[in-house]
Amino acid sequence: MLVRFWVNGAEEESLVGTTAAFGSVLPTKTSRASRMPAVYTQPLNGCSASSTKLSGSIALIRRGECDFIIKATVAQQGGAGGVVLINDKEGPLEIACPNNSTISNVTIPVVSLSKAGADIIDEYMKSGKKVEMMLYSPDRPIVDYSVSFIWLMAVGTIVCAALWKKFTEPKESDEYELS
Repeated sequence: MLVRFWVNGAEEESLVGTTAAFGSVLPTKTSRASRMPAVYTQPLNGCSASSTKLSGSIALIRRGECDFIIKATVAQQGGAGGVVLINDKEGPLEIACPNNSTISNVTIPVVSLSKAGADIIDEYMKSGKKVEMMLYSPDRPIVDYSVSFIWLMAVGTIVCAALWKKFTEPKESDEYELS
């Protein structure tokens, strides 16, 4: 999934994130996604009602201290249009319901950003710039040409390896050398 974002109205390079195992399905087209201002929850952990206005915004919530589903539920109750969970560690963040449940009353999109992506957003937010976000998940193409190319290279390598001995083997001769 992708997070498109704008800083003071200028579009920046999209960030890659992961979607939660709960919450609404992300739109596949940007024309169906909403561009909303990003705001940090107060408290930053999002475990209790935020003192900042979340209505019509993407709630930025730090990882830790309570379950992800609690964070998303609290943000949704505050009127947030989506949640971006900020990872404080490198690598992907798997967002699941507690005890591997699949039951959730969360109806807004919930995604996470890597630490590197979060650092970019932090830098802009801390400098007082207006950050807006759009959460969406573009469809993968039906035919991924890069995968086809890699498959052809693999098959070509196997064919070459199988025939290599035939092409490099010295030719036998019926003539004897006289000494």
